[in-house]
Amino acid sequence: MDIVALAQAVDRRLKDITKPIKVAVMGCVVNGPGEAKEADVGIACGKGKGILFKKGQVLRTLDEKDLLEALMKEIVEIQGLD
Repeated sequence: MDIVALAQAVDRRLKDITKPIKVAVMGCVVNGPGEAKEADVGIACGKGKGILFKKGQVLRTLDEKDLLEALMKEIVEIQGLD
């Protein structure tokens, strides 16, 4: 997975979010959640799969193709925008 392209896609999708939120896009499923434990929510990529995490705690493992949408859904829920 191209982590830079994924981070840019997340950034574009966050432009309409007005409430403060810390979002992490990490390149390692092993270290990512711990390194980004201060983030409200984040994703970490692996080989073909990745994880969605919240405050450093893994919520679930997802296929790579589903990471962005799962992250955005979690952000919407956190923000109370649903």
